[in-house]
Amino acid sequence: MSAFPILGVIEGFYGRPWTPAQRGRLFARMAAWGMDTYLYAPKDDRWHRQRWREPYPAAEATALQELAADARQHGLRFVYALSPGLDLDWADEGDRRALAQKLRSVQGLGVEHFALLFDDIPYAADRAAQAGAQVAATHHVMDALWPGGQTGLLLFCPTEYCAERAQPSVAGSPYLHVLGDGLRPGVEILWTGPQVVSCEISVEGIVEVNRVLRRRVLIWDNLHASDYTLHRLHLGPYAGRPLELRQQVAGILSNPNNPLEVNTPGLFSLADYAHAGPDWTPEDSLNRALDGWLPEFNATAAHPVTREDLQLLAQMLYLPGRLGPQAAQVLERARQLVDPQTDEKTHTAALAELGAAQRRLTTVLQALEAGPNRDLLFDLHPYLVDVLEELGRLLAGATRQGDTNPELFRFRGSLADRLMALGQDRKPPQERL
Repeated sequence: MSAFPILGVIEGFYGRPWTPAQRGRLFARMAAWGMDTYLYAPKDDRWHRQRWREPYPAAEATALQELAADARQHGLRFVYALSPGLDLDWADEGDRRALAQKLRSVQGLGVEHFALLFDDIPYAADRAAQAGAQVAATHHVMDALWPGGQTGLLLFCPTEYCAERAQPSVAGSPYLHVLGDGLRPGVEILWTGPQVVSCEISVEGIVEVNRVLRRRVLIWDNLHASDYTLHRLHLGPYAGRPLELRQQVAGILSNPNNPLEVNTPGLFSLADYAHAGPDWTPEDSLNRALDGWLPEFNATAAHPVTREDLQLLAQMLYLPGRLGPQAAQVLERARQLVDPQTDEKTHTAALAELGAAQRRLTTVLQALEAGPNRDLLFDLHPYLVDVLEELGRLLAGATRQGDTNPELFRFRGSLADRLMALGQDRKPPQERL
């Protein structure tokens, strides 16, 4: 049994939303892992955010109805989120009416649970007044949806949704205090931790915000999110959250990588954390996740992949601000390879280790290319090939044997890559990953 009552996934990223078929596969996995909640909040569903006042057209309404039914059939709560904050005018009677009508129309599709999201919108000059308007909007919605009393979940994402956005601080924020004092006890408040993407979330930080908001927060966890970077996926374990945190939160919802099929390691590890005993560790959890993921790579016998191969892959594409230990070793060996001061013995060892890593990752790529899960291939392909090509470039330069793909040398580096390299020079050393 999970340590808390709300455990699941947020489709809350910027970019192409998942398809109904992808969500169906996700629901089956969530049910198998012991998760219970799916929050529908894709930023680029036009009727969720930009055109929030408008009812869904017939075809989109039918698709949403079928999606909610699919989630229920898998034993999951389907939570529909609306993001009206970009231009909601609470003083306008038409906007108040549109807000209630929109959510009642979604309720008519069989949806029982809802969320109001006020994240990533401009701050008002008077943040306390902004919070007061959001409290009024939330209660207005609750009364419209449940005139006889609340019967479903109501989640709320504040505009100050992490500690670094709270002004002047979590404890001193007029905005957060208005929410804590004003929102009804049945409203679950979402919180991302100390930052938007929090590498660590401490018990002390959560106790502080719980005190201000007068309830245990529901974690919106961006640990594995990838919509803020096109250069990374995050295949590492659920980490940086002590087991004791579970007693201080109402639950955890992961907002994971945009590509769906790469989310097995992170989501499995989150569920593993939620159900874990006192001896749980992130790395052991990752190994269990990779054991479960391995059959996706070994559907054909031509290129057998081992758990050790997947460990290398996961550590190459690990967590925000961190490389896995094997990837850190690969990076160190690469530095030795290009350093003219490296002695011959170290140079030879670096060449051997990088060549071995290249061969193992090539095995993973070949298995995906031969296998039936094309979505997994397409989701991983650009990131895996990027690493392989850079390893190939380094090895070709070190052996001075020429290269079969000269374009690697001629056309390396987009404008974004070069701008990123300039930015690296201004970052603290611990962040230069």
